[in-house]
Amino acid sequence: MPLYHIDLYRLDRIEESLDLGLDDYLYGNGVCVVEWAEKALSILPAEHLLVKIGYLADTGRSFQIEPSGQRYSDIVEELKHF
Repeated sequence: MPLYHIDLYRLDRIEESLDLGLDDYLYGNGVCVVEWAEKALSILPAEHLLVKIGYLADTGRSFQIEPSGQRYSDIVEELKHF
């Protein structure tokens, strides 16, 4: 399965992300990992898994996982068992 890395850091407007043709990747047959996804939340598929990574210290990070849709809610429930 293809894995696509999309970095929206340098984009200032949602229209810029649409101009890039990201919907071909977001709604295609691969997995998309989107950095700075908050810049384009309105174009993400309705069902997605949002992972927020927070800075705690030089060697520490926090992870917040927010599922959207039944498929990703089920995945998050499974992760709780690890």
